[in-house]
Amino acid sequence: MRAELPGEPASVRRARSLVRGALSSWQLGALENDALLMVSELATNAVLHARSSFAVEATRVGRVVRVTVYDRSPTAPTPRLHSTTAGNGRGLAMVAELADSWGTARGQAPYTKGVWFEVTAQR
Repeated sequence: MRAELPGEPASVRRARSLVRGALSSWQLGALENDALLMVSELATNAVLHARSSFAVEATRVGRVVRVTVYDRSPTAPTPRLHSTTAGNGRGLAMVAELADSWGTARGQAPYTKGVWFEVTAQR
């Protein structure tokens, strides 16, 4: 599943909906809570920091689901130290905590980079 979305706040909800649909079609609804929270964080980062359209992609290999959010910002994401009371800046730290693994990838035009996470379904 891959979709290109406009860089606006309403697209975050659309990104969640697309990932929810992919997980449902793969019968991996048990991954939904964490995966939707993480895609929300990555899509929000794309809207706030890249300030351009972005793409969301979900793939599955066996029990492993990878979700990538591609944007047009050339700046690599950097997890920040944060306060538990901070209003922002916790997204990547949350992804690092919830994901089995995460990282960045080069994008394909028009996108310059992707931030991805993987989650694994239990047997």
